[in-house]
Amino acid sequence: MFKKIISNLPFSPALVGQLAFYAKRLRKEEMTRKLGLIFIVLALIVQSLVVFQPSESANASSPSDMVSGGLGLGANRSINNFLSPYDSNTKNLRDVMNYVGITRSEIASAQFTSWKVEDKLSWGFAPTFSYAQGERQYTITNSEKQQVTTIYSRPLSLRMDKNTDIWGWVGHSDKIGWFSIMQSCGNLVTEITPPPPPPAKCIVNSELLASDENCKPCPGNSTLWIDDLSCIPNIVKTKKATNASQGFVDASSTTAKANDRISYTLTVENTGLSPTSVKLEEHLADVLEYSTLIDNGGGALEEKTGVLSWPNITLEPNAKQTRTIVIRVLAVIPATAQGTSNETSYDCTMTNTFGNSIDIPVDCPTPKIVEKLSSELPKTGPTENMIFMGIILSTITYFYARTRQVKKEIRLIRKDTSTGTI
Repeated sequence: MFKKIISNLPFSPALVGQLAFYAKRLRKEEMTRKLGLIFIVLALIVQSLVVFQPSESANASSPSDMVSGGLGLGANRSINNFLSPYDSNTKNLRDVMNYVGITRSEIASAQFTSWKVEDKLSWGFAPTFSYAQGERQYTITNSEKQQVTTIYSRPLSLRMDKNTDIWGWVGHSDKIGWFSIMQSCGNLVTEITPPPPPPAKCIVNSELLASDENCKPCPGNSTLWIDDLSCIPNIVKTKKATNASQGFVDASSTTAKANDRISYTLTVENTGLSPTSVKLEEHLADVLEYSTLIDNGGGALEEKTGVLSWPNITLEPNAKQTRTIVIRVLAVIPATAQGTSNETSYDCTMTNTFGNSIDIPVDCPTPKIVEKLSSELPKTGPTENMIFMGIILSTITYFYARTRQVKKEIRLIRKDTSTGTI
């Protein structure tokens, strides 16, 4: 249009009016492109801050982590971030590794690399899944045979796809074979679990198999001894959840909304032939990300770990007890990003295990829906984003400069027209 007006201007001076109209339109375009250029520059500044000073996740640590916050990023990444708590036995880390059968020298010689999830097992301090899903519980003792902590192993594929690449330190143990220490959380990953200790050989059904000072008869039945399976107490844990705000329906079959009240009923039963002491604990860390506990059922909540516990109880054979707790979903459901070290954290699902696992979907806000969709898009890093933003900046800068140039040319042409040189 600009070239057409200029080429015909000497033959038709009346086109000066159209030139004035074109000049006004250019002024508007210049303002629009200037604003676009300013916003692109601001976006580029924000993106550069992410590159040179990356932000930390609001939930970069989980109660299940063996090393809170992981083993470091960039220049701070080091296996020494695992060996230091190992040496001080923080969280009984050394006792755990001794149980599994991995020595300090084997940890120190591990090499940093990546590996795929496949069928590997992840170890952590907090239960997340059920026995049926493959999670196993282990009681850890120290060098004096005192019980110090409990640890859990579960298939890592329950949290992420089997083809996902994970970064960590990979080593080899003489006892357990391949192992890795995850960079993001310091959790142990193995391909197998250590074999259980062999049972004591005692008198079974009045037949002497071997002598053992720890052998004791079953209470109420002198012909059964402690290594007879029918003598061992068998504790069965079950759990159900009901959404009272939505008509007392099964909570796992509906989406929990803001302010919904959900009750959990926990049941423990001894189906064995001897009485036993039972430790009652309910791990609510994942549930409390989207709710608050309004009825603890007589238990005590540890705020830091999210563990609700009751005094130990003794269950006689065929006896059972129940506990009921109530939570209320938050009035404003948070849009906190999904966990770095624990992918089940802030994943719009309240997951809870007590014998069986219960997953209750949560009605999360729009940003969480975008987060879920973006995970399916091609993954780009800060470098790719900077290149993309640079291309957009160059394009907008060109058009802005072009608009200013044409505007200046129009001003000169109008001047020449008014002086009669055209």
